[in-house]
Amino acid sequence: MPHRLPTLRRYKISNDVLILILEKLDPRTLATTCKVFRRVYELVMGFQHLRYKFELAMAGMQDGTPSYYSKPPSLRLQLLLAYRENWPKLRWTCEQKIFISAAATVVNVCGGFLYHVEGQTLDLKELPSYRTGRLPAQTKHIRFGTAPRADCVAIDPMQSLIVTSHTFSGHGGQVALRLKIRNLWTFEKHPYAASQSYECLTQVAQPVAKTSMVVCGFKMTVSLEFLGGTVKHLLIDWRTLQAMWLEEQDVHFLNPESLLTVGYSPRGSPGMKLFNIRDLNRTFIEREYELPSIWAGSELRFSHNAIPTPTVPLSRDALFHLDPLTRVLHLTVKGGQKRGALHWLFIKESYFRPASRADQSCHVPWASWSKACLIKDLVASEIIGVPRVIGSRIVYVESDSGSGKDRISIIDFAIPANHPGSSSRPWSLIGPLAMLTPNESSRSIPSSVTGHLRVEGICASEDNIVVMLEPQQGGKAVNILTFGPK
Repeated sequence: MPHRLPTLRRYKISNDVLILILEKLDPRTLATTCKVFRRVYELVMGFQHLRYKFELAMAGMQDGTPSYYSKPPSLRLQLLLAYRENWPKLRWTCEQKIFISAAATVVNVCGGFLYHVEGQTLDLKELPSYRTGRLPAQTKHIRFGTAPRADCVAIDPMQSLIVTSHTFSGHGGQVALRLKIRNLWTFEKHPYAASQSYECLTQVAQPVAKTSMVVCGFKMTVSLEFLGGTVKHLLIDWRTLQAMWLEEQDVHFLNPESLLTVGYSPRGSPGMKLFNIRDLNRTFIEREYELPSIWAGSELRFSHNAIPTPTVPLSRDALFHLDPLTRVLHLTVKGGQKRGALHWLFIKESYFRPASRADQSCHVPWASWSKACLIKDLVASEIIGVPRVIGSRIVYVESDSGSGKDRISIIDFAIPANHPGSSSRPWSLIGPLAMLTPNESSRSIPSSVTGHLRVEGICASEDNIVVMLEPQQGGKAVNILTFGPK
């Protein structure tokens, strides 16, 4: 009998059938399929609704709830491409100048609002966003009386929540903390809160130098830095008012049930701890992560990420938004054994999770998890203000001694690795398991933005960079730079 070779028949799927299959894929799977099959990529580029999904994945974004119902594919794609192209190149669409009175004691950005505190009055100005249809001329302005003056403000518009803090001298000379937990639009008691206010003693007598607050779902942290160096963090469920104190250098929410802390062991070794905070009456450490011993004695600080964590509801009115699963953790390491040294550590937040097996160690040595990290070395004196993290994007201001102008710089981990960019300094560590590619660019801040005034720092949101300028006679100028279509 003659030898018969095995045969394999290949059937070509028609474009119509292939399109029906591709329409069922989520953006990430669609983008991966495009990278593997040239035919799929060419087909996707020819249909706006498929290309829109592809570009979402490439930009590290998710589709919004009203996207398919309110805007045609061509408009959604045009707006998405504008965001994807303009943010990495720092090409903002419009500038809006605001002048704030010299009497203002606090000026900041939170939850899509620019706010400032003047006496016992709190002013909120909604930031513009082309993704949500809030054009610069259509933003809201809200004013409340806080009595007494607020030291800090936290805003979560998805929960219609606003929290103000106030510190004062309490029993025995201790510093006391008062929180007002209110409805964002009326400043009355929030319907989900057990009470409209909360008070507690801090067990510290030194004055407070700085207060900061972060809301994550039904949990929130209030961080107090006292004169003399003591740092304490109040972790509280703002609905039930269950609360506990933590004494670490800094804290960071991974989600409403997981909290990451950074600080020092009793022996002075730097490290991070992953806490389970599902029940504030029974919190416990799930894992500990060792940091380099050379960082002993340094100031360790997390950067707050401006977009919500993966389990927190997102905006209902945005056409698209940054994907919470792409969130990057940023740790600043300042000072220590070398004066003026500044190190930035980056790692995907999804790396931190409880041990998956009973025999898996809860202590993770630096030699192990450093493979998933990136570290950038900088000079502390050249960084103005603090860096701002928006999803997987880091924006900061550098002083340029050569040109005499300050510049805005960006590190974007979401865009493709072949995006044209440059780095003024090499990275001291890019771990082989980091799954992050840094793409950097910068732009000198034009005089039309600064008015030849010195930049004090920036704040940032998904749609805006807010430039804070040095005070001048009568007040302070703030410039809102908004990204969107031309």
